Amino acid sequence: ANDSFAKNLGVRLGNVARPIVQNSTSSGPSPIGINESGVAVSQTGTLNDFSNLFPVGGGAISTKTPDNLSVNLPAAPVGNAAAAGSIALLITNRLTGALQLELSALEADGKGKIISSPRVMTANNVEALIEQGTELPYQQATSSGATSISFRKANLALKVKPQITPDGNIIMNLDINKDSVGQSTNAGFAIDTKHVQTQVLVENGGTVVIGGIYTQTLQTTITKVPFFGDLPLLGVLFRNNSRSDNKTELLVFITPRIVEQRILSQR
Repeated sequence: ANDSFAKNLGVRLGNVARPIVQNSTSSGPSPIGINESGVAVSQTGTLNDFSNLFPVGGGAISTKTPDNLSVNLPAAPVGNAAAAGSIALLITNRLTGALQLELSALEADGKGKIISSPRVMTANNVEALIEQGTELPYQQATSSGATSISFRKANLALKVKPQITPDGNIIMNLDINKDSVGQSTNAGFAIDTKHVQTQVLVENGGTVVIGGIYTQTLQTTITKVPFFGDLPLLGVLFRNNSRSDNKTELLVFITPRIVEQRILSQR
């Protein structure tokens, strides 16, 4: 079973100021903005047109970075989730300029469950094996110095040897392997392995949990403007917060059943 949760909060802060000194090509001063480095940059258009302050993209966070963004830390998408939603606030004064604040947020919550149910029939004190999966190719050096292609299994395998006791219970030697394709490396794909080997005593038709693996990964990332991001109250306007919580749990259940000889003969 998989359970994932992610939450991102971001902010973008832009400004346009009207200088007091007029330019040489117009009867009025040209608008300027302050970029992320604190450098003044000239702006196109007039103060009545704020489209260059934040590009409009149908509600999605644009990948374009305007020159006049003093703080550009929007909430990033999570996995295949859509772009973050945003709320914008514009404070303008025709004589001095404009200040625009955009807050963006995205929250993703996902749950998944995979049930694998291998079944195998065997005789008393006879070992049985059933497996299903994928064989991954990889290159291997030979004694002559050449390379050959070999295969490594990434599969679900159940190996069991049952023994029926005089009172009708079942002793089982179990070897269970649950592999999956991992990260890609220069030598090929890695294999993530989950393995349990044990011996259990179970009644006929009973179910027992022979093992489980629980993994939880917590991650918090804060991206901020130095000094301003640490200010009380106002610091949230100068930082981006990202938090993720991923949980993975693997449980192994075994249910043995004794099949009588007369039932098999009827089939």
